Parts: sequence; C-alpha cells; structure tokens
Amino acid sequence: MTTLSQLIKVTGASVFVLAWFVFFQNATASDAPVARPCCQQSAAQESTMAELPHEVIQKLKIEAGFGWGIFSGSIFNGNEHYHLKQLVVSMTPIHDGHHMHEDMSHEPRVHQIDLDIPPFSKGALSMPLPNDDAHVHDFKWHIIKVMGYQTP
Repeated sequence: MTTLSQLIKVTGASVFVLAWFVFFQNATASDAPVARPCCQQSAAQESTMAELPHEVIQKLKIEAGFGWGIFSGSIFNGNEHYHLKQLVVSMTPIHDGHHMHEDMSHEPRVHQIDLDIPPFSKGALSMPLPNDDAHVHDFKWHIIKVMGYQTP
C-alpha cells in the first residue's frame, strides 16, 4: 500500500526530472556555441584525436549526477586550445544499504561519454547506465582521461 509520503516523494521527483529536462533542453539550445573560424573542426583534426594532457581536466567545470538510470549534467570546457570529444570516467557504486545484495559489486566501472565541445564552450553530459548499474542510486566518480584534439 502506498503511503502519502511515498506518493509525495514520487510526485516531487517526477516534477524535478521534468523541470530538469526542460531546463537543459532550453539551456543547450540557447548556449549552443557559435562556430568561429579558429575553432571549426576539420577531418584532419578529428582523425588526430588523442588523449589530452592531464591539465585539461583541471579546467573542466562539471555539474553532474545520477538519477533514473542516467548519468547526466553539464560541462564547461575552460581550455583555450582543446576541443573535447570524449570523457573516460571511473564510477564506483555507493550502496546505500536499502537494496544491498551480497552479489552486488563494489568494483569501479569505466565508461566513455562522447562529446563535441569546442574551447570555452558549455555542453551537456548524458549517459544511460548499463542495466547492471541502473539500480545503483549513487556513484563516486572521477575523470580518468579526456580525448580530443588541439585547436590552433
């Protein structure tokens, strides 16, 4: 039997998710980067995609989290001369005890998130979690490496 407090929690979470999607839909449409001659991507640049220097990670501003089986949020590329194409992240499950099973792994998982973020631009992060991880409420995560290319 559903209690009133459970119903309020579910309704509140649904409203939050809907508002979040509306916000990011509007934010990504209005914050779309304007192509500048210095930053236009060429086929040659993309083919030279490589692991970027570790210092690139220090200039990223990421606000992201987990919910409804998705890791999502926003990212700002504060690097002047690097175009981001992919993040490689490590995610370690944090089990809250409510749904703890003996066979649940506590091992980190490594995932790739494809991007297309020019220098000094903001973009969205979104990655559906694999079915094995969709039940986990939270993860401790960090960036392992950033892939992309240097711009002129």
